[in-house]
Amino acid sequence: MYDLTEFNIRDLSECGFMVRQLGKEAQSMEAASKIIIKYLYDNLVNCQTQERSCVLIRLFKTHSYGNLTPELQKYVQHTLNKTEINHDLKCLTLLATAGEKPEWNYRDKSLGHQAIPLVDEEAISKAPMISQLIKQLGVEPGVLIQPDPDLFVYLEEEIYQIFYVPNALCSPYIPAKKSFVAPFNIKSVLGCGGLLPSGDTFVVLMFLKAELPKATLDLLRHLTLNIKMAILPFDNNSIFINSGQYNIINQVKDVSEQNISIDNLQSEIDTLNQLLNVSEKSTITQSQSLERVIQELQTTIVKLQESNTKLLHTEKMSSLGRMIAGIAHEITNPINFIKGNIVYARKYTENLIELLTEYQKHYPIPVHEVQEKIDEIDVKFLVEDLGKIYKSMGNGTEQINEIIQAMRNFSRMDKGEFQKINVQEAIDNTLIILGSRLKANPKSPAIKVIKEYQDLPLIDFYPNQLNQVLINIMSNAIDAIDEYSQQRTTKDIENEDSRIIIHTEIIKQANTEIITSDWVQIRISDNGPGISPELQKKLFDPFFTTKPTGKGTGLGLSISYQIIVEKHHGNIICCSEVGEGTTFMIQIPVQQKLG
Repeated sequence: MYDLTEFNIRDLSECGFMVRQLGKEAQSMEAASKIIIKYLYDNLVNCQTQERSCVLIRLFKTHSYGNLTPELQKYVQHTLNKTEINHDLKCLTLLATAGEKPEWNYRDKSLGHQAIPLVDEEAISKAPMISQLIKQLGVEPGVLIQPDPDLFVYLEEEIYQIFYVPNALCSPYIPAKKSFVAPFNIKSVLGCGGLLPSGDTFVVLMFLKAELPKATLDLLRHLTLNIKMAILPFDNNSIFINSGQYNIINQVKDVSEQNISIDNLQSEIDTLNQLLNVSEKSTITQSQSLERVIQELQTTIVKLQESNTKLLHTEKMSSLGRMIAGIAHEITNPINFIKGNIVYARKYTENLIELLTEYQKHYPIPVHEVQEKIDEIDVKFLVEDLGKIYKSMGNGTEQINEIIQAMRNFSRMDKGEFQKINVQEAIDNTLIILGSRLKANPKSPAIKVIKEYQDLPLIDFYPNQLNQVLINIMSNAIDAIDEYSQQRTTKDIENEDSRIIIHTEIIKQANTEIITSDWVQIRISDNGPGISPELQKKLFDPFFTTKPTGKGTGLGLSISYQIIVEKHHGNIICCSEVGEGTTFMIQIPVQQKLG
C-alpha cells in the first residue's frame, strides 16, 4: 500500500519494481495494462483511512485507425458519423480502466472514451483535458496526428513528464464537474505518459481524492518509466487480448521482425538509462532533503539541550531564590527577638551600674572580699566596655537585617511583567549575597569593591532577572581574580590589590524600538588576567566555558545575553585585554516598549 501524499523513494522503488514484474506474464499490451492499472488502483490508498486514493484510473494509447479491432473501428465511425476513415488516423484508445463504479472496470463499457479520434489540432483543442495533457507531456498535437519517425528517437528519450491539476473542481481543463468531479469528491487529476518506439503515445490518467505534494510529482516521473518498461515488449506486437490478427495491420512492409526487435531492445536500453538518470536525480534530491532534515534535527536537538539546560538553570535559580527567601524568613524572628531584647538588656545593665555607683558613694571602702572581686573583674573596664558591646551588638543586628532585606530583594519572584527597578539597590543586594566570596581566604586576598554610582532613574525590568545577570557577571569576575591571584606574587598583590569597580551612569542610545533614548549603563570591571580576542568571540555562546569540568555550565553569560538583549532590548559588551583585566558593559533602556 502506498500513500501518494507521503510517497517516498522507497515506495517508488517497490511500486516501480512490482509494475515492471506484473507485465512479464501478460500476452498483450491490453492484458499488461489491465494488471498494472488494477494494481495501482488497489494499492494507492490513504494510509490513515485505508480508502483508495483513486476514484478512477485509466491507461490510453494512441493507435492508427487501421490497427484497431473491428469493434473499436465501428466505435470511431459512430463517433465521427462516417464510415470512410483514413487508416492512419490516430485514435487515443482506452486499454485499461479501474474505478469505483462497476462499469468503470471494463473498457468496452465506456460510453465516450473507448477510442477518441484525433482528427486534427482543432478537434483536439475542443477536448481541453486531452489537449492540455498532450502539451504537458511535451508532444505537439501536429506531431501526434502526423508522426515524424525522425523525431521519435529524440522525443522518446525526453518525454516522460507529468500532467497535474491540483484543483479539479476549478480547473478549465477538467470536464464533467457536476456529474463526475463534485459527486465523487475528486480533488486533483494526475496524468503521466510517454512515447513508444512505434511513435505511439501512452497516457495514464488518475482522478484522485487528494492533492499531491511536489515531491510526489517528481517521483512519479520515475513510475512513468516503469509503466513504459512493462508495456514496451508489446509495442508493434500483440496489443489487444484475443485479437492478434489486428495487431500489426498497417506496418511498413520493408520492416522486418528483427528490426522491430532491435528497435524495442534499443528503446528498453534507453528507458533503463532514463530510469537510472531519474533514480539518480531522485536519490540526490532525497539525499539533499534528508541532509537538510538531519541538519534541522541536529539544530533542534542543540536548541532543546540548550533550552533544557537553561530550564534547569532557571529552576535552580528559582529554587535558590525560594531557599534564600525561606532562610531570610526563618532568621527574621530570632534576630528581631535579639534586637528587641538588646534594648532591655542595655537598660537593665545601666540600672545595675547606677546601683553599683550608689553603693560606691555610700560605701567607699568595701570589705576585703568585695575589694578583691572588684580588682579581679576590673569593674571600671567592664562598665566602659559594656556600652561598646551593646553598640556592637546593635550594629550587628542592623547588619543582619540589611542582609535579610537583601536576601528578600534578591529572591523576589518576577510577576510576568516589567517593574520599576532601582539598579544600584540591585547591585548592592548582589554584593551582600556575594559578600563571603569577597573576603580573604587562604588562597586569595580580599577583593576590594569600588562603587562609582551616579544618580539613576528607575528602569523597566524583570527584577529577579537583573539579579541573575549581576550575580553571573560578578561571580565570573571573582573567579577570574581568585584564579589570577594564585599566579601573582605577594609583592604584586601588595603593589596592586584585587578589586572590582562598579560604575553606573546615564547614556544616550538611538533605538526606534524603545520609547525613550535614555539608557542606563552598568560597567563592572576587574583587574583579573583578561580575556583573549579568540575567547571573547565565544563568550556568549551556550555551553562555552573556560572553567574546569564540573565548575561551570557555560550558560551564565549566554543567559545574561538573552535576558539583556532579547528580553530587555539592551546591549551587553565585553572589553578585555590579556593582562589588563576585563570590563562588562550592560546597557539597558530606561523605559521598555510595551505591547
